[in-house]
Amino acid sequence: MDEILDFNPCVLKRGDLPRKTDKDPRWRSRAVFSREEIEALIYDDRIPEDRRVLYALEFLTGMRSGEAAALRWNAWDQSPAPLGKLAVAVSYDSRAKVEKATKTERPREVPVHPALAKVLASWWESGWARFTGRPPTGDDLIVPAARGGSRNVSYSLKAFHLDLATLGLRERRHYDSRRTFISLGQADGARKEVLRWITHGAAGDIVDLYTTLPWATLCDAVACIRVGARDARVIPFPTQERGDVGETQEAGEEAEKKKALTLGR
Repeated sequence: MDEILDFNPCVLKRGDLPRKTDKDPRWRSRAVFSREEIEALIYDDRIPEDRRVLYALEFLTGMRSGEAAALRWNAWDQSPAPLGKLAVAVSYDSRAKVEKATKTERPREVPVHPALAKVLASWWESGWARFTGRPPTGDDLIVPAARGGSRNVSYSLKAFHLDLATLGLRERRHYDSRRTFISLGQADGARKEVLRWITHGAAGDIVDLYTTLPWATLCDAVACIRVGARDARVIPFPTQERGDVGETQEAGEEAEKKKALTLGR
Protein backbone atom coordinates (compact mmCIF):
# COMPACT_ATOMS: atom_id res chain seq x y z
CA MET A 1 0.00 0.00 0.00
CA ASP A 2 2.96 2.32 0.64
CA GLU A 3 4.36 1.35 -2.79
CA ILE A 4 7.64 0.20 -1.26
CA LEU A 5 7.34 -3.34 -2.63
CA ASP A 6 6.44 -4.10 -6.23
CA PHE A 7 4.69 -7.36 -5.40
CA ASN A 8 3.27 -9.34 -2.49
CA PRO A 9 6.14 -11.38 -0.95
CA CYS A 10 3.76 -13.85 0.73
CA VAL A 11 3.46 -17.17 -1.05
CA LEU A 12 0.66 -19.14 0.59
CA LYS A 13 -0.23 -22.74 -0.08
CA ARG A 14 -3.71 -24.16 0.16
CA GLY A 15 -4.41 -24.76 3.83
CA ASP A 16 -2.03 -22.08 5.17
CA LEU A 17 -4.95 -19.79 5.96
CA PRO A 18 -7.88 -20.94 8.11
CA ARG A 19 -11.10 -21.90 6.34
CA LYS A 20 -13.76 -19.23 6.07
CA THR A 21 -16.53 -19.73 8.61
CA ASP A 22 -19.79 -17.88 9.23
CA LYS A 23 -19.94 -15.70 12.32
CA ASP A 24 -23.47 -17.00 12.84
CA PRO A 25 -23.56 -20.64 11.66
CA ARG A 26 -27.37 -20.55 11.50
CA TRP A 27 -27.85 -17.66 9.08
CA ARG A 28 -27.46 -19.59 5.80
CA SER A 29 -30.36 -21.92 6.52
CA ARG A 30 -32.56 -18.94 7.37
CA ALA A 31 -31.48 -16.67 4.52
CA VAL A 32 -33.71 -18.20 1.81
CA PHE A 33 -37.13 -16.63 1.19
CA SER A 34 -40.24 -18.78 0.91
CA ARG A 35 -42.50 -18.68 -2.16
CA GLU A 36 -45.13 -16.82 -0.14
CA GLU A 37 -42.57 -14.20 0.90
CA ILE A 38 -41.43 -13.72 -2.70
CA GLU A 39 -45.01 -13.25 -3.90
CA ALA A 40 -45.67 -10.75 -1.11
CA LEU A 41 -42.64 -8.66 -2.16
CA ILE A 42 -43.66 -8.77 -5.83
CA TYR A 43 -47.43 -8.39 -5.62
CA ASP A 44 -48.42 -6.72 -2.36
CA ASP A 45 -49.49 -3.17 -3.25
CA ARG A 46 -48.30 -1.80 0.08
CA ILE A 47 -44.87 -1.97 -1.56
CA PRO A 48 -44.12 0.79 -4.14
CA GLU A 49 -44.55 -0.51 -7.68
CA ASP A 50 -41.01 0.32 -8.81
CA ARG A 51 -39.53 -1.74 -6.00
CA ARG A 52 -41.88 -4.65 -6.70
CA VAL A 53 -40.55 -4.73 -10.27
CA LEU A 54 -36.98 -4.71 -8.96
CA TYR A 55 -37.74 -7.62 -6.62
CA ALA A 56 -39.34 -9.58 -9.46
CA LEU A 57 -36.16 -9.11 -11.51
CA GLU A 58 -33.89 -10.22 -8.69
CA PHE A 59 -35.89 -13.13 -7.26
CA LEU A 60 -36.90 -14.61 -10.63
CA THR A 61 -33.57 -14.29 -12.46
CA GLY A 62 -30.91 -14.61 -9.74
CA MET A 63 -29.29 -11.36 -10.88
CA ARG A 64 -26.97 -9.40 -8.63
CA SER A 65 -28.30 -6.05 -7.40
CA GLY A 66 -25.85 -4.10 -9.55
CA GLU A 67 -26.85 -6.08 -12.63
CA ALA A 68 -30.55 -5.36 -12.06
CA ALA A 69 -29.75 -1.67 -11.51
CA ALA A 70 -27.99 -1.46 -14.89
CA LEU A 71 -30.58 -3.40 -16.91
CA ARG A 72 -32.22 -1.51 -19.79
CA TRP A 73 -35.35 -2.24 -21.77
CA ASN A 74 -33.38 -3.09 -24.91
CA ALA A 75 -31.88 -6.04 -23.00
CA TRP A 76 -35.31 -7.72 -23.02
CA ASP A 77 -35.93 -9.85 -26.11
CA GLN A 78 -39.46 -11.27 -26.19
CA SER A 79 -39.07 -13.19 -29.45
CA PRO A 80 -37.37 -16.43 -28.28
CA ALA A 81 -39.50 -19.43 -27.36
CA PRO A 82 -40.58 -20.85 -25.02
CA LEU A 83 -39.48 -17.89 -22.87
CA GLY A 84 -38.09 -14.46 -23.65
CA LYS A 85 -34.58 -13.53 -22.58
CA LEU A 86 -32.72 -10.82 -20.72
CA ALA A 87 -29.15 -10.06 -21.81
CA VAL A 88 -27.04 -9.46 -18.69
CA ALA A 89 -23.79 -7.83 -19.73
CA VAL A 90 -23.12 -4.91 -17.37
CA SER A 91 -23.41 -4.03 -13.69
CA TYR A 92 -23.74 -0.70 -11.89
CA ASP A 93 -21.00 0.19 -9.41
CA SER A 94 -22.65 2.44 -6.79
CA ARG A 95 -19.35 3.58 -5.29
CA ALA A 96 -17.70 4.60 -8.55
CA LYS A 97 -21.10 5.54 -10.06
CA VAL A 98 -20.26 3.84 -13.35
CA GLU A 99 -21.43 0.84 -15.33
CA LYS A 100 -18.86 -1.91 -15.68
CA ALA A 101 -18.63 -5.55 -16.66
CA THR A 102 -20.41 -8.13 -14.54
CA LYS A 103 -18.51 -9.71 -11.65
CA THR A 104 -17.59 -12.77 -13.72
CA GLU A 105 -16.91 -10.60 -16.81
CA ARG A 106 -18.98 -13.07 -18.81
CA PRO A 107 -22.18 -11.78 -20.45
CA ARG A 108 -25.06 -14.23 -20.16
CA GLU A 109 -28.66 -14.65 -21.27
CA VAL A 110 -31.34 -15.27 -18.65
CA PRO A 111 -34.79 -16.72 -19.45
CA VAL A 112 -37.73 -14.54 -18.38
CA HIS A 113 -39.96 -16.41 -15.93
CA PRO A 114 -43.68 -16.21 -16.93
CA ALA A 115 -44.48 -14.24 -13.76
CA LEU A 116 -41.64 -11.79 -14.49
CA ALA A 117 -42.81 -11.38 -18.10
CA LYS A 118 -46.23 -10.26 -16.85
CA VAL A 119 -44.68 -7.83 -14.37
CA LEU A 120 -42.40 -6.33 -17.02
CA ALA A 121 -45.23 -6.00 -19.55
CA SER A 122 -47.41 -4.10 -17.09
CA TRP A 123 -44.48 -1.91 -16.05
CA TRP A 124 -43.68 -1.09 -19.69
CA GLU A 125 -47.29 -0.35 -20.63
CA SER A 126 -48.17 2.01 -17.80
CA GLY A 127 -46.18 1.68 -14.58
CA TRP A 128 -42.89 3.12 -15.84
CA ALA A 129 -44.65 6.26 -17.17
CA ARG A 130 -46.47 6.74 -13.85
CA PHE A 131 -43.14 6.51 -12.05
CA THR A 132 -41.05 8.76 -14.33
CA GLY A 133 -43.65 11.01 -15.98
CA ARG A 134 -42.97 9.89 -19.55
CA PRO A 135 -43.17 6.72 -21.68
CA PRO A 136 -40.11 4.44 -21.67
CA THR A 137 -37.72 3.89 -24.56
CA GLY A 138 -35.43 0.97 -25.28
CA ASP A 139 -32.41 2.83 -23.91
CA ASP A 140 -34.04 3.58 -20.56
CA LEU A 141 -33.25 1.65 -17.40
CA ILE A 142 -35.99 -0.81 -16.50
CA VAL A 143 -36.02 0.29 -12.85
CA PRO A 144 -34.34 3.70 -12.59
CA ALA A 145 -33.94 5.78 -9.45
CA ALA A 146 -36.72 8.28 -8.80
CA ARG A 147 -34.38 11.13 -9.76
CA GLY A 148 -33.04 9.28 -12.79
CA GLY A 149 -29.98 7.16 -13.33
CA SER A 150 -29.14 3.80 -11.81
CA ARG A 151 -30.25 2.88 -8.31
CA ASN A 152 -27.74 3.05 -5.50
CA VAL A 153 -27.31 -0.42 -4.01
CA SER A 154 -27.08 1.01 -0.49
CA TYR A 155 -30.42 2.78 -0.93
CA SER A 156 -31.97 -0.36 -2.37
CA LEU A 157 -30.92 -2.30 0.75
CA LYS A 158 -32.50 0.29 3.06
CA ALA A 159 -35.70 0.24 0.99
CA PHE A 160 -35.66 -3.56 1.03
CA HIS A 161 -35.49 -3.64 4.83
CA LEU A 162 -38.29 -1.08 5.00
CA ASP A 163 -40.47 -3.25 2.76
CA LEU A 164 -39.74 -6.37 4.79
CA ALA A 165 -40.83 -4.52 7.92
CA THR A 166 -43.99 -3.33 6.18
CA LEU A 167 -44.89 -6.93 5.39
CA GLY A 168 -43.96 -8.17 8.86
CA LEU A 169 -41.07 -10.27 7.57
CA ARG A 170 -37.75 -10.73 9.30
CA GLU A 171 -34.79 -8.80 7.96
CA ARG A 172 -32.43 -10.44 5.51
CA ARG A 173 -29.85 -9.30 2.97
CA HIS A 174 -30.87 -8.00 -0.43
CA TYR A 175 -28.36 -10.44 -1.90
CA ASP A 176 -30.36 -13.36 -0.50
CA SER A 177 -32.70 -13.06 -3.48
CA ARG A 178 -29.93 -14.71 -5.49
CA ARG A 179 -29.53 -17.50 -2.95
CA THR A 180 -33.31 -17.96 -3.02
CA PHE A 181 -33.46 -18.26 -6.82
CA ILE A 182 -30.82 -21.01 -6.82
CA SER A 183 -32.31 -22.83 -3.84
CA LEU A 184 -35.92 -22.84 -5.06
CA GLY A 185 -34.81 -23.73 -8.57
CA GLN A 186 -33.09 -26.88 -7.32
CA ALA A 187 -36.02 -27.70 -5.02
CA ASP A 188 -38.40 -27.49 -8.00
CA GLY A 189 -36.32 -29.79 -10.19
CA ALA A 190 -33.75 -27.63 -12.00
CA ARG A 191 -30.24 -29.05 -12.36
CA LYS A 192 -27.52 -27.25 -10.43
CA GLU A 193 -25.21 -26.94 -13.42
CA VAL A 194 -27.96 -25.34 -15.51
CA LEU A 195 -28.85 -22.83 -12.79
CA ARG A 196 -25.16 -22.02 -12.47
CA TRP A 197 -25.06 -21.25 -16.18
CA ILE A 198 -27.97 -18.81 -15.70
CA THR A 199 -26.62 -17.02 -12.63
CA HIS A 200 -22.87 -17.06 -13.33
CA GLY A 201 -22.40 -17.85 -17.01
CA ALA A 202 -19.77 -20.21 -18.35
CA ALA A 203 -17.14 -21.21 -15.79
CA GLY A 204 -14.29 -20.43 -18.14
CA ASP A 205 -12.67 -23.83 -18.51
CA ILE A 206 -12.13 -25.31 -21.95
CA VAL A 207 -15.23 -27.52 -21.78
CA ASP A 208 -17.48 -24.54 -21.01
CA LEU A 209 -15.93 -22.55 -23.84
CA TYR A 210 -17.05 -25.29 -26.24
CA THR A 211 -20.49 -25.66 -24.65
CA THR A 212 -23.71 -23.89 -25.56
CA LEU A 213 -26.74 -25.19 -23.71
CA PRO A 214 -30.02 -25.34 -25.68
CA TRP A 215 -32.25 -22.37 -24.91
CA ALA A 216 -35.12 -24.69 -24.00
CA THR A 217 -32.93 -26.30 -21.32
CA LEU A 218 -32.28 -22.93 -19.67
CA CYS A 219 -35.98 -22.04 -19.93
CA ASP A 220 -37.04 -25.27 -18.25
CA ALA A 221 -34.77 -24.50 -15.29
CA VAL A 222 -36.40 -21.09 -14.78
CA ALA A 223 -40.01 -21.99 -15.60
CA CYS A 224 -40.05 -24.80 -13.04
CA ILE A 225 -39.82 -22.29 -10.17
CA ARG A 226 -43.29 -22.23 -8.69
CA VAL A 227 -44.02 -18.53 -8.27
CA GLY A 228 -47.34 -17.61 -9.85
CA ALA A 229 -48.23 -14.58 -11.97
CA ARG A 230 -50.95 -12.41 -10.45
CA ASP A 231 -52.12 -8.82 -10.05
CA ALA A 232 -50.92 -6.58 -7.25
CA ARG A 233 -52.86 -6.82 -4.00
CA VAL A 234 -52.45 -6.91 -0.24
CA ILE A 235 -51.31 -10.39 0.82
CA PRO A 236 -52.14 -11.32 4.45
CA PHE A 237 -49.00 -12.80 5.91
CA PRO A 238 -48.79 -15.26 8.83
CA THR A 239 -46.62 -15.00 11.91
CA GLN A 240 -42.93 -15.46 11.18
CA GLU A 241 -41.66 -19.03 11.38
CA ARG A 242 -38.88 -18.37 13.84
CA GLY A 243 -40.60 -15.61 15.79
CA ASP A 244 -43.63 -15.10 17.94
CA VAL A 245 -46.41 -12.54 18.01
CA GLY A 246 -44.22 -10.14 19.91
CA GLU A 247 -41.58 -10.16 17.18
CA THR A 248 -44.24 -9.55 14.51
CA GLN A 249 -45.65 -6.63 16.47
CA GLU A 250 -42.17 -5.18 16.85
CA ALA A 251 -41.67 -5.44 13.08
CA GLY A 252 -44.95 -3.59 12.53
CA GLU A 253 -44.02 -0.86 14.99
CA GLU A 254 -40.63 -0.50 13.32
CA ALA A 255 -42.35 -0.19 9.94
CA GLU A 256 -44.55 2.63 11.26
CA LYS A 257 -41.49 4.47 12.55
CA LYS A 258 -39.71 4.09 9.23
CA LYS A 259 -42.77 5.28 7.29
CA ALA A 260 -42.52 8.58 9.17
CA LEU A 261 -39.06 9.15 7.73
CA THR A 262 -38.31 10.45 4.27
CA LEU A 263 -36.18 7.90 2.50
CA GLY A 264 -34.25 9.61 -0.32
CA ARG A 265 -33.74 7.64 -3.52
